[in-house]
Amino acid sequence: MVNDFLPPWVKKLQKSGMQKALSTTSKSDIISFCLGRPDNSLLILPKLNTVCKNLFSCENLQYSPPSLELKTYIVALMKKKQVSCTPEEVFLTTGAQQAMTLLTRLFTNKGDNILVDQLTYPGYIQAARAIHIEPVPIPVCFQTGLQIEKLMHILEHNKRPSLIYTMSEGHNPLGVSLSKNQRTQLVKLAEHYKVPIIEDDAYGFLNYDPVEPPLKSYWKEGVFYIGSFSKILAPSLRVGWIITSEEIIEKLEILKESLDINTSTLSQKLVNSFFMKNYLNQHIVKLGEEYKNKRDLMVKYLKKYIPEMEISLPKSGFFIWGKLPASINTNRLFTLALEEEQVSFLPGSAFLIGEREDVQNCLRLSFAFCPRDLIESGIQRLARAICTYKWKNEEQYARAI
Repeated sequence: MVNDFLPPWVKKLQKSGMQKALSTTSKSDIISFCLGRPDNSLLILPKLNTVCKNLFSCENLQYSPPSLELKTYIVALMKKKQVSCTPEEVFLTTGAQQAMTLLTRLFTNKGDNILVDQLTYPGYIQAARAIHIEPVPIPVCFQTGLQIEKLMHILEHNKRPSLIYTMSEGHNPLGVSLSKNQRTQLVKLAEHYKVPIIEDDAYGFLNYDPVEPPLKSYWKEGVFYIGSFSKILAPSLRVGWIITSEEIIEKLEILKESLDINTSTLSQKLVNSFFMKNYLNQHIVKLGEEYKNKRDLMVKYLKKYIPEMEISLPKSGFFIWGKLPASINTNRLFTLALEEEQVSFLPGSAFLIGEREDVQNCLRLSFAFCPRDLIESGIQRLARAICTYKWKNEEQYARAI
């Protein structure tokens, strides 16, 4: 058996909730509120075709160093977010996923502690566990995100962690953005205890209301900022970046070479072409308008058809976190909704590290991918699934007595 060749830790690997959902919710008859995928209609395909025409030269298809031009454009992009950096402080990666994997490898040894929001992006947990790092959860509030007082307690009473991984803007899955006070206190704590912060800002350019600057602007040396073009251009381009010092970049280059020999430069040049033609800035503005509209539609129909669901209005990103009555288990609701109503979401437990009782009746809804004219129908389907769930529970209870 091939399985006999595998080490014990590999045998324990399991697909994340997102991986499972991608295969089970991609059928055409399913209305998906499941994954953080951009709207197909906003992938600017005509402009992509125009940009691609002149890219397929021998120079662009050969091994080559990362695009200095793109780094320069990213410097200007970051300046709009009040983050000052030079092209030499920009490290290009094959998407944000590779960026967080490289930084985690850089800062940790096997068996180290790392601190992560108790509800967080499952892809990061996969990356950490693949290098034998078990995350320690930081308690979070559904409405405001990371709880600074609880983090302070953890830092005071536990062995110093190797790093903190968090999202200050458009949190996945909670949709929340940290307040200025939370950002200030978080950075002060991390600086005091000398703990580096990985700031994952995959949704940070999709803002629908005024937001605070990234953590990177508060502590240049200790915050390692991750950005991505996946949500603002196209996920399959796989272009992301890290803002850090030249000394750290030297080490990252060595780690990255072992993974992909610093390739993906064709995608970098494609993204660079969008900057050169002044497509990107106007596209980001359009995305903000379109996704804000879709966010507002989903909130409107949630209040109309599922008034018992507690929700908060996200300032950024793709997600709305919902809390249903305690009698509803969203893992079981997911199966029922998919099979009987052909609508999907992700249960709250898909994002949970450790245990927390009040997550079992929570769910994450993405308003980004679903076509605007199907949002109301999808929420109606979800409302019917909830009614069916309640009815079946009442029927089972009646039989039991």
